Parts: sequence; C-alpha cells; structure tokens
Amino acid sequence: MTVDFTFNLITFILNLIAWVSIGLISFRIYQKKKIKLKAWKVIVVLYIGLFSFNINWPMFDTVVKIPLLPLGVWILYFILKRKEGRWETYRSHAWLGFGANVTFIATTLLAVPLQHAFYPEKEATTYLSSIENASLLQIHPSATEQKINKVALGKQLPNMTVEMVYSQDWYEETYMEMESNERDERFPYQLTGVNEKWGSGKSPVIYIEGDGKGLLIKTKEKEFYFRSADSFLEEVH
Repeated sequence: MTVDFTFNLITFILNLIAWVSIGLISFRIYQKKKIKLKAWKVIVVLYIGLFSFNINWPMFDTVVKIPLLPLGVWILYFILKRKEGRWETYRSHAWLGFGANVTFIATTLLAVPLQHAFYPEKEATTYLSSIENASLLQIHPSATEQKINKVALGKQLPNMTVEMVYSQDWYEETYMEMESNERDERFPYQLTGVNEKWGSGKSPVIYIEGDGKGLLIKTKEKEFYFRSADSFLEEVH
C-alpha cells in the first residue's frame, strides 16, 4: 500500500460523502420544482455541469484543480435554450454541478490534514510501529559489533524528537575532512525487520547513527532525522 493509495482512499471516501450531499441538495431542488423532471435527465445535467476549465495549483503537498470557467454550464445553456423554459428548468442543477467542483476541492484539501493526522510525519512511531522482529545490519566497515535493544528502542520511540537533516555538513564531515582510512560512516547500521504504521504506505529505509541515539528515516518523498536521549544499541558480548 503506497502513500498515494492511502491519500486517494481518504479522498475517495470524502468525495463519496460529497456526492451524497450533492445528491441530497439536488433532490431538494427537484422536490421544489413545479414540473417534475426525469431523474436520469437531472443526473446527466449534474454530470455535464461538472465540466470546467481548470488550473492546477500546488497546495499543501498536493495539486488542486481550481475551476475557472463553467464549460459544462455553457454547453447546457446553448443546448437547452433552444426550447423555451427548458434552461430555466435545469439551470439550478447545472450550476449545482459546477459548484460541486468547489466541494471536491474542499475534500482534497481536507484529505491532506487527515493523512497527516493518521500518519504524522514527525513522529517516529509512524515509521516504526512494530519492532518485535527488529534486527541490526552492519552496512559500513566502521560499524562495531552491536545489537538492537528492543526494549530501549520501544521506550525511546514515542519521545524521539525530529531534527534538521544536515546532509551537506554530514557529507563534508565524513568525506572531505578525513583520510579515506579514517572515515567513520555517520549511519553505519540499517534497521531491518520493522513495520511502519498500517496503511501509512511509507515503506521507509531506516539507518541508525553510530552512537545509537539517532535514526535517519528515508521515504520516497522525504528524509527525517530523529534523536533519542539514550542509546538503544548494546555491544555484543
């Protein structure tokens, strides 16, 4: 399950709620009409009314389609005005269809904070929800024989603080200021056997800092650096 899938699932549910709301409003309009309309015609008018000229606007880590011109309403107007009174009969449904675009913008924007609420990016537990099978993998010659202390890690996770990722500084510190035979990789371990929070779709790659107090978590979109007060590594005897 990917992040996009989770976000799209939340958006789908919100859009479904929006469609139900639009349907109820359309039904209320339908009931107030003196002339009873055929339901399928109302549905067609609503659907065509959705058509619009949009611009894509990046907002809150997603792209929102902002409707500018009511193309569907114009199409309906030119078609329905040929018969007297027909446009006036369906006009409110046509504009409701166009107005639905605004509702769908709202659902998209609402999906973003809901996604962050369910899966907060700046909490380590989002990426390490299950650590029962956690194990340590040495990925650099500078790594010493250590093992993961699952109890200590479990206690530290909820209290870990997210800090700035100093990629350039770390690179210079490791590769520019030391001779090749003296280099110590800042994150010589990889944490394996852990699971992210179900449904988050983060699929992180997790590296552990040499002092056993830092986690560098990489997802497809971002990097996060978490620090704990105490080490969660212990020497192998």
